[in-house]
Amino acid sequence: MNIKKTWLISFAVALLVAGIPIFELWCSQTVYSGADLQFHLNRIHEIVSQFQSGRVSLISYSSFNSVGSGVEYFYPSLTLIPAVLTFLVIKNAVMAYYISLLIYGVMTFAVAQYSFNSILKDKWLSTLSSVMFSLSAYRVFSIIGVSAFGEFLAIAWLPLIFLGYYRVIQRRSWRTLWIAMTLMAYTHLLSLLLTVVILIITTFIRLLLNYKSVIGELPYYIKAILSFSFSFLAFLVPFLILTKDNQIVSPDSVLHYQWAKSFAGYYVSSIRLLSTRTLGFVFVAALIGMFFMWHHFSKKTRLYFWIGIILTFISSSDFPWFIVEHSFISILQFPYRILPFAILFLTLGTVYGVNDITADSVIKERGYTKARVVIVLIMITMITTIVSVHKYKKSMDDTFKVEKVQTGHLNYTPFASYRVNQLTFDKQYNNSFNTYGAFDYWTALALKNKSTIISHKVLDSTGKPIFSKTILKKSGIGYDVINPTGQQLDLPFLKYNGVSYTVTVDDTPVESLLSKRGTLAVSVTKGHHVIRVSTKADKKFQVMLLVSIMATLVILVFPYIYRRS
Repeated sequence: MNIKKTWLISFAVALLVAGIPIFELWCSQTVYSGADLQFHLNRIHEIVSQFQSGRVSLISYSSFNSVGSGVEYFYPSLTLIPAVLTFLVIKNAVMAYYISLLIYGVMTFAVAQYSFNSILKDKWLSTLSSVMFSLSAYRVFSIIGVSAFGEFLAIAWLPLIFLGYYRVIQRRSWRTLWIAMTLMAYTHLLSLLLTVVILIITTFIRLLLNYKSVIGELPYYIKAILSFSFSFLAFLVPFLILTKDNQIVSPDSVLHYQWAKSFAGYYVSSIRLLSTRTLGFVFVAALIGMFFMWHHFSKKTRLYFWIGIILTFISSSDFPWFIVEHSFISILQFPYRILPFAILFLTLGTVYGVNDITADSVIKERGYTKARVVIVLIMITMITTIVSVHKYKKSMDDTFKVEKVQTGHLNYTPFASYRVNQLTFDKQYNNSFNTYGAFDYWTALALKNKSTIISHKVLDSTGKPIFSKTILKKSGIGYDVINPTGQQLDLPFLKYNGVSYTVTVDDTPVESLLSKRGTLAVSVTKGHHVIRVSTKADKKFQVMLLVSIMATLVILVFPYIYRRS
């Protein structure tokens, strides 16, 4: 009964924490939409449509302008499955969107609770750390401010990665690190790269300080890396093959270090309760408490605080980023992406600090109790988050245009913002996508001809448009054309080497070629015809998917079989 009661309380707290950032916005019955949200909703909508059709392909038909974009091959989508299932079950799109965010919030809290409790072995401290981490200002703004699905989903795995690394150091297990890194890889590639870099730097520093200990950990790292490689083959092999065989244009790698706040700016914005990419008010309180009670803290607590503060400084515009502005580090794009790692260590420093100041000797001196301190910090975190979300919603109500007309499309010029309701929700992905992410991972040749491609123009062999009508389907696309001369036709559908295309003319299969603008080309006789296009994953991609699934199952199940035998 006690176990059930504990689970119920934990679930109730998880729902509360997950609901705080979105509840007020949800009550408005509108979704606050910008270009980033448009990108991710296109991804979700495409997978939903293909699930409904019963034929799943990673080529986009009903989203991303319906021109055969292969963005799903280059952007992991596994952790979008909860949102996809929610949109499949719930027909009210606004409700489905907010319930998806609620599910992800509960998931983030649950992962944090499990990870922190496994390290701290204390329910009070693990609950405090889970609340602080889940309601950090950076994560909240990633949800309601920029709707950066990849980033705020990746943040959820950071405590689990820390736990996995901790267990390797303790030489208990490597599987937690493998699972956490695999989940990160199938969520957001840039966050994966950043995590790997930080782990390598941390391990190198530890190697200099304690050579024998790190050498003893090497077998565990090797096992985790090999297991991760097998589990990630399903995404990695198609990604590498398509990148190699096509002149893929990746997103711009420009280091916008000026966009980050100064080191002091992170704390000032937190004090002002601004909902932006910052720390959060509770971390200001933690910093003040750190200075006043420094002599009570253990070496471990001080270490975590220092790591958090150093990472916050590196995340800021005060760090000399201009030195590496034109190096490979520019792939980071925004230094503030390091801030979630700073928040993780500041959270650990705070909870270890609470544990230190509520030790018996300090309690006798100052009268602190762990429960009181934890409850106060949790209340500070929740109340300040509610206030900052309310302030941000008021600012959005003044600047976001309310979209009432059901027909037409939304013009997402950079930084344009809209409020959409249930009736206008699908205007976010109705084939008028020309801002951030719209042309990511197109081939270089297609990108030079994007205007005629996204306008769905079928061209003859001389490059002149002919009469055509696009037929949109969930599992394919068609073109109703009148060919006046019997020449080869250039279809507005991207062609990637390595993807299997099936093209029919009046239900008769025909061979497809690469056109001069990087799209499919077919030979068609003179007259009226219906051309249909569908795709399927290459066989070697399917084999890699099977290998990844089997390898993952074997690695997970083998320890239990071994123990029983």
